[in-house]
Amino acid sequence: MKITDLTKGQLRELKTRYLDELLQKEENRGISYGEMANIDEIIADDDEDFIAEYEIYTFVNDDFFTDDRNENFI
Repeated sequence: MKITDLTKGQLRELKTRYLDELLQKEENRGISYGEMANIDEIIADDDEDFIAEYEIYTFVNDDFFTDDRNENFI
């Protein structure tokens, strides 16, 4: 599935990974619990940089820890 096929839970998990990697690279720190809790306010679903980072990938449900699975994909 492509980034547009991800469930809300999968998208939140991917945004958390994205912000954590960005903070590691730019500020040499990991994501905070507060940032994780507010990830949807920090990174919008249509954020161009976020989408550009992951639009080339094809995902499967097993790529995510969340129980919020896209049942249309194995």
